[in-house]
Amino acid sequence: MDQKKLDELLEAAKKGDVSKLEEVKDMISEEDYQKALSIFNQYSQKSEEEILKELGRLKKIVPNQEEIIQQMMPFLDEEQKAKLDRILEMLDGY
Repeated sequence: MDQKKLDELLEAAKKGDVSKLEEVKDMISEEDYQKALSIFNQYSQKSEEEILKELGRLKKIVPNQEEIIQQMMPFLDEEQKAKLDRILEMLDGY
């Protein structure tokens, strides 16, 4: 999935627009779709601050987070790496 499509889905999630999720339904398994729908519904009404707090909490309980991040890095472009760095920096405060 290209970055533009991901950005559209993220914007739709922020607005609570579940219809965008339907566009990717045929690209993933039914189980993954249901998981995505559940996550979408769980977080679509939360503020950015609430989501960052939740990510900060998860960051503390995931034991191998640095290893996971390092495994992802080769697949990210420079813009995505910069976004990840900013998010990780923000999470240091949580």
